[in-house]
Amino acid sequence: MTDKPKILLIGLDGVPFDLLHAWAEAGHLPNIHRLLTTGAAGHLDSTVPPTSGPSWSAFQTGKNPGKMGIYDFLYRREGTYTFSPVNTRRRDGLTLWEIANRAGYTVGVLNMPMTYPVLPLDGYMVSGFLTPYTARDFIHPPELLAELEEAVGYYRIYPTATYTEGRLDDFLAASYRLLDMRTRTALHLLERHPVDLMAVVYFDTDRILHQLWHLLDPGHPWRRDAEDRSGPVIAYFHQLDADIGRLLERVGDDTLVIILSDHGMGAAHRFVVLNNWLLDAGLLRLRHNPLTQFRRLLFRGGFTLRNVHKLIARLGLAQHAEYKAGYFSDHLIKLAFLSFLDVDWSRSVAYSFGRHLGSVYVNLKGREPHGCVSPGREYEEVRERIIALTREFVDADGQPVIGKVVRKEEVYSGPRLDEAPDLILYPAHETDIFFGLSDFGSNHTLDTVYRYSGMHRDRGLLIVHGPGVRPGRRLEGARIVDLAPTILYALGVPLPDDLDGRVLTEAFSDYDPARLTYTAAVAAAAAGESGYTPEGEREIVERLRGLGYL
Repeated sequence: MTDKPKILLIGLDGVPFDLLHAWAEAGHLPNIHRLLTTGAAGHLDSTVPPTSGPSWSAFQTGKNPGKMGIYDFLYRREGTYTFSPVNTRRRDGLTLWEIANRAGYTVGVLNMPMTYPVLPLDGYMVSGFLTPYTARDFIHPPELLAELEEAVGYYRIYPTATYTEGRLDDFLAASYRLLDMRTRTALHLLERHPVDLMAVVYFDTDRILHQLWHLLDPGHPWRRDAEDRSGPVIAYFHQLDADIGRLLERVGDDTLVIILSDHGMGAAHRFVVLNNWLLDAGLLRLRHNPLTQFRRLLFRGGFTLRNVHKLIARLGLAQHAEYKAGYFSDHLIKLAFLSFLDVDWSRSVAYSFGRHLGSVYVNLKGREPHGCVSPGREYEEVRERIIALTREFVDADGQPVIGKVVRKEEVYSGPRLDEAPDLILYPAHETDIFFGLSDFGSNHTLDTVYRYSGMHRDRGLLIVHGPGVRPGRRLEGARIVDLAPTILYALGVPLPDDLDGRVLTEAFSDYDPARLTYTAAVAAAAAGESGYTPEGEREIVERLRGLGYL
């Protein structure tokens, strides 16, 4: 290591190690292949759940959600059963960017999820996913926006098209345009605003794999043939590899390069709508008033958010729905569809809210506004009852739907543990995905996937390359919380003593224990209710809904 190291971090959101490695070995990704063979690489374990809100927050803080407080894309507002988007003001703990700044290093961050509202860094920050679509305050310093738009044209965080059947070419064209703009922006910043630590995230890798995984999976329910249809996906990654090569050429061989993904990806075949199961099990109860009964009648007849989404997609009206204010406001959705507004909370002991895994919350007195379960013995009895019922949860073929259940204290730790789901349900089949952050998105408990043919997996990827790195080393057991301490170590910065991650010492051939020092953690500011304007918050909710996350 040099006395003043330089680090370039490249994020590839949602890319699994095995997929990237296979394509690199096949000759599709020559730049990444060189990094894999001459650097240290392996799988990277994500957070629980493996979604971008908690995972990128865990990366930036080196802490588990129990300490930094981000468990999903949305959080329950105190005193309500409504949910709002998370953001940097909801997160506890200093980021590695702030810690590096305090140690005298300049920092640049481009397009990383969970960076809005932006931090006033010594360097720059351009926020990414979960920034309101119409926001223009997503850059620090603010004057950098005009400079970027002069250099690269109108700067976009989000693409201009989403995938729908029959519109693959439009979707790919928009993805390539965004890829080119992001790379040109990164190159401009590297040239005009050099910093000691720069991070750039390519978020479109996530949406490409989400929406086109069926092209890689001949056995997917969307497919009617076994032909190799992977060409368009591989071609996109080939171009991404070329763009990464341009970044590597710009920084040179004396820079430590870290490539990571926040989680992996794999086939998704079925959605599990857990609130429907809770209704059937009598754990969630609806009101008896006429309006709720009318909504439930419509719900049973197929008037659901999922079916409305499918209709809009067939009509070709969903090209921008992922990112703009979408089909309805959250208020109108709750009025139109069966929702938590229709729940009788005085008789409901549990509800589900969360993406990917089955997050179950007990309706706890003193935490939920109308909690009916007492803390202590009754709380534990309810958890045991739910766990027992999951063993009886089977599909039409008599096969179990739930593979395992874990309690929150088995996964999380820290002062914000109380905000965590009380139980986390894992599917018995990895192609089953728990459906969204909506209340009741479908009238079926088990339903075929739509909009996405691929969904997240627990393990992403990690490549470390450059001076002092052990060439050819296969990394085992690396976790996303390990990246912040590893980067701080590489910079020679003392680690706060409250981090959950460890330094990946095995990646370095010149690891020096004397460089690994600790300092007392700086107290974090109290988390705020929201960092969004009301309009911005509505946009984020609608974008998540359009993405299929709600």
